[in-house]
Amino acid sequence: VYDAAGNMLPEFKRLGGGGANASVSDLSIDGNKLMVSTKRSADGLVSSFAALPYKGEVIDFLSIDPMVWIVVIILGILSSALAYWGVRVVCKNVYALRNLAQAISTDQLPDDADTWEFSDDELGDVSRKLLTLYRDKIHAEREKMHHERQIGMNVSHELNTPVGIIKGYLDTVLADDNMPDALKRKFLVRAQQNTDRLANLVSDVSMVMRLQEGGAIDYGIINFRDMTAQIAEDIAQGHIADNMTFICDIPEDCLIKGHESLLTNALFNLIYNAAQYSGGTRISLLWKGENDGMHRFEFADNGCGVDDEHLDRLFDLFYRVDTGRARKNGGAGLGLPLVHRIITAMGGDITVENAPGGGLGFTFTLPAA
Repeated sequence: VYDAAGNMLPEFKRLGGGGANASVSDLSIDGNKLMVSTKRSADGLVSSFAALPYKGEVIDFLSIDPMVWIVVIILGILSSALAYWGVRVVCKNVYALRNLAQAISTDQLPDDADTWEFSDDELGDVSRKLLTLYRDKIHAEREKMHHERQIGMNVSHELNTPVGIIKGYLDTVLADDNMPDALKRKFLVRAQQNTDRLANLVSDVSMVMRLQEGGAIDYGIINFRDMTAQIAEDIAQGHIADNMTFICDIPEDCLIKGHESLLTNALFNLIYNAAQYSGGTRISLLWKGENDGMHRFEFADNGCGVDDEHLDRLFDLFYRVDTGRARKNGGAGLGLPLVHRIITAMGGDITVENAPGGGLGFTFTLPAA
């Protein structure tokens, strides 16, 4: 790379400016084409050059068969087509999921959304699950609205019934100044009875709504045996259960965590329900054991029970097995729903079934103190 005078050829001077990094380039000297590799040391004091002429075996090595280029081009076209197809499929599924999400977020899902076709991959599964969840949500909301509307209608109807009766009796008394005192007293007593019924109905509706909305409850330690003993005494003295015998078997150390007034209300509602509708002669409240921190009890009567079709709806608001008899006895369909909400509000659970020997059997749990 030096001439006869010891000077570096200018072509190599140009190649030597690559610094410490190596470089490869082509160079032509006296008509001969060379492939030159150059590298300079980090301090710039040493430069190395390597040159290889383009001829002989090098030319043969670097020459490429045209068939290779054809294969490369074909593979490039195929890979590009496959990549385009794959991206198109993925983008289509992503766009479908995006459109579905936008429709759900704006509550503008078209009626024909159930006919949409989604891919058989993870994105398609996500889309179908989103659509199913949204449909379930809409169905639940509609059911809730229908249920609330039905409750509102029932509350209005139940309130209007005693109000109408009270008004009728009072209007009759006020319209007849010559009414006999005995008849007048009879009408006023009937009006007073319906006033009490109205007050109890308003109180029950208020309590049900408060429990349903998760209202705060003050919990305390209750000796369940002492509480039920008091209830048994009240039943005997006040003839609350008509002529039915009340049997109670609760251990002395049965302590529960709950609200005594609400729990007493729940038990009395069970007793009233059995006394008015069972047609039986005996009511029993038994302790069935403790498991996982929960006391289990069984309340049962030996009456006629109900048809199995009614069992799942006994805890529904304003539901009556026998509408005519319930109205005659003053029932509004709030007793058992109130029992259910009181028990569940205290962290327990309650179920109902027809007893094998006849009558209804309620099994409920309450947290142990």
